[in-house]
Amino acid sequence: MSSEITRGTDLLADSLAHGPRRKIILESYAPSGVDVKGFVQIGDQPDDDDDGAPGEDKVVHMNGSIVAFPDACFFMNIRTPEEVSLESLSVVKLYQPTVEYLFIGCETPVPPSEMNKIKLEFRKKDVVVEQMDIMNCIGTFNILNGEDRRVACVLVVDTDEG
Repeated sequence: MSSEITRGTDLLADSLAHGPRRKIILESYAPSGVDVKGFVQIGDQPDDDDDGAPGEDKVVHMNGSIVAFPDACFFMNIRTPEEVSLESLSVVKLYQPTVEYLFIGCETPVPPSEMNKIKLEFRKKDVVVEQMDIMNCIGTFNILNGEDRRVACVLVVDTDEG
Protein backbone atom coordinates (compact mmCIF):
# COMPACT_ATOMS: atom_id res chain seq x y z
CA MET A 1 0.00 0.00 0.00
CA SER A 2 1.67 3.21 -1.12
CA SER A 3 0.68 6.83 -1.19
CA GLU A 4 1.49 9.03 -4.14
CA ILE A 5 1.40 12.46 -2.59
CA THR A 6 3.68 14.58 -4.70
CA ARG A 7 2.96 18.04 -3.36
CA GLY A 8 1.28 19.84 -0.50
CA THR A 9 -2.45 20.37 -0.37
CA ASP A 10 -4.16 23.61 0.54
CA LEU A 11 -6.92 22.38 2.80
CA LEU A 12 -8.72 25.73 2.90
CA ALA A 13 -8.57 26.63 -0.80
CA ASP A 14 -11.93 25.13 -1.75
CA SER A 15 -13.80 26.37 1.31
CA LEU A 16 -12.40 29.90 1.00
CA ALA A 17 -13.33 30.02 -2.69
CA HIS A 18 -17.03 29.19 -2.34
CA GLY A 19 -19.92 31.19 -1.01
CA PRO A 20 -21.81 34.32 -2.02
CA ARG A 21 -18.91 36.66 -1.12
CA ARG A 22 -15.17 36.46 -1.50
CA LYS A 23 -13.41 35.58 1.74
CA ILE A 24 -10.26 37.20 2.96
CA ILE A 25 -7.22 35.38 4.27
CA LEU A 26 -4.87 36.87 6.83
CA GLU A 27 -1.52 35.86 5.35
CA SER A 28 1.14 37.05 7.76
CA TYR A 29 2.12 39.53 10.44
CA ALA A 30 5.05 41.93 10.63
CA PRO A 31 5.87 44.67 13.17
CA SER A 32 4.35 47.20 10.78
CA GLY A 33 1.05 45.43 10.12
CA VAL A 34 -0.75 42.48 8.52
CA ASP A 35 -0.79 41.02 5.00
CA VAL A 36 -4.34 40.39 3.75
CA LYS A 37 -5.12 38.23 0.71
CA GLY A 38 -8.43 38.29 -1.14
CA PHE A 39 -9.17 41.87 -0.20
CA VAL A 40 -8.20 43.11 -3.68
CA GLN A 41 -8.60 41.26 -6.95
CA ILE A 42 -6.81 42.31 -10.12
CA GLY A 43 -9.06 41.83 -13.11
CA ASP A 44 -12.61 40.58 -12.98
CA GLN A 45 -12.62 38.84 -16.35
CA PRO A 46 -10.68 35.70 -17.22
CA ASP A 47 -7.90 36.04 -19.78
CA ASP A 48 -8.25 34.36 -23.18
CA ASP A 49 -5.54 31.86 -22.28
CA ASP A 50 -6.84 31.43 -18.75
CA ASP A 51 -8.80 28.47 -17.42
CA GLY A 52 -11.91 30.60 -16.87
CA ALA A 53 -10.96 31.62 -13.35
CA PRO A 54 -11.52 35.20 -12.25
CA GLY A 55 -8.62 37.61 -11.74
CA GLU A 56 -5.75 37.02 -9.36
CA ASP A 57 -5.98 37.79 -5.64
CA LYS A 58 -3.36 40.26 -4.49
CA VAL A 59 -1.86 40.60 -1.04
CA VAL A 60 -2.27 43.99 0.61
CA HIS A 61 -0.08 45.00 3.54
CA MET A 62 -2.22 46.94 6.00
CA ASN A 63 0.03 49.14 8.13
CA GLY A 64 -1.30 49.20 11.65
CA SER A 65 -4.02 47.54 13.68
CA ILE A 66 -7.00 46.02 11.87
CA VAL A 67 -10.38 44.43 12.40
CA ALA A 68 -11.11 41.57 10.01
CA PHE A 69 -14.45 40.01 9.09
CA PRO A 70 -15.03 37.08 6.73
CA ASP A 71 -15.21 39.32 3.67
CA ALA A 72 -13.92 42.71 4.83
CA CYS A 73 -11.01 44.28 6.64
CA PHE A 74 -10.70 47.75 8.18
CA PHE A 75 -8.03 49.80 9.90
CA MET A 76 -8.47 50.51 13.60
CA ASN A 77 -7.15 53.51 15.47
CA ILE A 78 -5.57 51.36 18.18
CA ARG A 79 -1.85 51.39 18.86
CA THR A 80 -1.58 49.42 22.10
CA PRO A 81 -3.61 46.72 23.89
CA GLU A 82 -4.50 49.31 26.55
CA GLU A 83 -6.55 51.14 23.88
CA VAL A 84 -8.82 48.12 23.26
CA SER A 85 -12.21 48.97 24.77
CA LEU A 86 -15.93 48.50 24.22
CA GLU A 87 -15.94 51.77 22.32
CA SER A 88 -13.09 50.77 20.01
CA LEU A 89 -14.83 47.44 19.31
CA SER A 90 -18.18 49.05 18.44
CA VAL A 91 -17.63 48.29 14.73
CA VAL A 92 -17.91 44.58 15.58
CA LYS A 93 -21.34 45.16 17.11
CA LEU A 94 -22.46 47.05 14.01
CA TYR A 95 -21.26 44.48 11.47
CA GLN A 96 -23.98 42.45 9.74
CA PRO A 97 -24.45 39.55 9.88
CA THR A 98 -23.58 39.49 13.55
CA VAL A 99 -20.50 37.51 14.50
CA GLU A 100 -20.37 34.42 16.72
CA TYR A 101 -16.71 34.73 17.64
CA LEU A 102 -14.43 37.69 18.25
CA PHE A 103 -10.72 37.09 18.69
CA ILE A 104 -8.43 39.82 19.95
CA GLY A 105 -4.83 39.28 18.93
CA CYS A 106 -2.03 41.19 20.61
CA GLU A 107 1.43 40.38 21.91
CA THR A 108 0.79 41.85 25.36
CA PRO A 109 -2.52 41.34 27.20
CA VAL A 110 -5.45 43.71 27.24
CA PRO A 111 -5.88 44.94 30.85
CA PRO A 112 -7.96 42.29 32.69
CA SER A 113 -10.59 44.76 33.92
CA GLU A 114 -11.27 45.97 30.36
CA MET A 115 -11.21 42.43 28.95
CA ASN A 116 -13.83 41.38 31.52
CA LYS A 117 -16.08 44.31 30.51
CA ILE A 118 -15.69 43.37 26.83
CA LYS A 119 -16.50 39.69 27.45
CA LEU A 120 -19.53 40.54 29.60
CA GLU A 121 -20.98 42.98 27.07
CA PHE A 122 -20.45 40.71 24.06
CA ARG A 123 -21.84 37.69 25.95
CA LYS A 124 -25.18 39.57 26.05
CA LYS A 125 -25.14 39.39 22.22
CA ASP A 126 -24.10 35.69 22.23
CA VAL A 127 -20.62 36.51 20.98
CA VAL A 128 -17.69 34.51 22.33
CA VAL A 129 -14.64 36.72 22.94
CA GLU A 130 -11.14 35.33 23.33
CA GLN A 131 -7.76 36.97 23.55
CA MET A 132 -4.63 35.33 22.13
CA ASP A 133 -1.32 36.18 20.51
CA ILE A 134 -1.42 37.57 16.98
CA MET A 135 -0.24 34.48 15.08
CA ASN A 136 -2.75 32.17 16.81
CA CYS A 137 -5.45 34.76 16.20
CA ILE A 138 -4.65 34.82 12.47
CA GLY A 139 -4.71 31.03 12.21
CA THR A 140 -7.93 30.65 14.18
CA PHE A 141 -9.64 33.35 12.10
CA ASN A 142 -8.58 31.71 8.81
CA ILE A 143 -9.77 28.23 9.87
CA LEU A 144 -13.16 29.43 11.15
CA ASN A 145 -13.61 31.69 8.12
CA GLY A 146 -12.92 28.66 5.89
CA GLU A 147 -15.66 26.80 7.77
CA ASP A 148 -18.12 29.65 7.01
CA ARG A 149 -18.35 30.66 10.66
CA ARG A 150 -19.33 34.21 11.53
CA VAL A 151 -15.99 35.32 12.93
CA ALA A 152 -14.14 38.57 13.48
CA CYS A 153 -10.69 39.35 14.77
CA VAL A 154 -8.94 42.44 15.97
CA LEU A 155 -5.18 42.46 15.50
CA VAL A 156 -3.42 45.07 17.61
CA VAL A 157 -0.10 46.06 16.09
CA ASP A 158 1.62 47.47 19.15
CA THR A 159 3.63 50.47 17.96
CA ASP A 160 5.05 51.00 21.47
CA GLU A 161 6.54 47.49 21.46
CA GLY A 162 10.22 46.94 20.75
